[in-house]
Amino acid sequence: MTGRPHSNWACGLRAELLRYFSGYSILGILAFSALVPWFVANFLGWPDSADQLSATENIQAFWALATSIAIVTTFAGSYLVTRESYYGTLRHSLVMSESVQLVAVKYAAALVVGLGTLAAGILAWGASVVFTLTPELRVELFTPESWRALPGVVVASAVASLWGCSLGWIIRHYYATTIVTMLIPLAVELPVVANEPEIGRWLPSGALAGIASLPFEGLLPPGSAFLVSLAWLLAAGACLVAVLQRKEF
Repeated sequence: MTGRPHSNWACGLRAELLRYFSGYSILGILAFSALVPWFVANFLGWPDSADQLSATENIQAFWALATSIAIVTTFAGSYLVTRESYYGTLRHSLVMSESVQLVAVKYAAALVVGLGTLAAGILAWGASVVFTLTPELRVELFTPESWRALPGVVVASAVASLWGCSLGWIIRHYYATTIVTMLIPLAVELPVVANEPEIGRWLPSGALAGIASLPFEGLLPPGSAFLVSLAWLLAAGACLVAVLQRKEF
């Protein structure tokens, strides 16, 4: 009897992951994990400006663009909820299992798919961009100094996936959530972070940029940025509790 709750939780997580990876939608998410960094790269003018920057600056630019994959992990985290809402099965899932357990399982699945999306995005986008760089810079990207930036990118993407799952529960509408998780960060938050960091650093995307130590002036240090992200997650959690209490699914 003591092992049953753990078994149910593991089965639930497995079911969430199987549902997520079924169908062709996963191919679109993986494609966006490579396309979003290219979109942001065009906004920032890199790698066209790579020959005008030092090796350190180019390494910072590469990992800054890799951090933009967090936008896709936000959507991936939300998709675990909005897909069920779209097909009308979310109410059934809530009836068949305890709401607290279902929420916890979806958050855990969001972490898994978020980190998987990040890994796939770095491989796909990195492979596509590395051939546009000089041989010397390609070597620099694989040095231990370069890879020190990876933990911050991983933490930012993990937090983003949880944030996306929260938004999925709160909004529960597939298209509206897609706008909030992908369009608003790219069209609104990114320009604010780049041009008005005093404001942008308090936004969800600005906090993630701070966690990853992106080379933008005015961002919060990683520790403080993580606390800002935690505050956003707690606020979303409060909204989620209100949503579950209403039981409007």
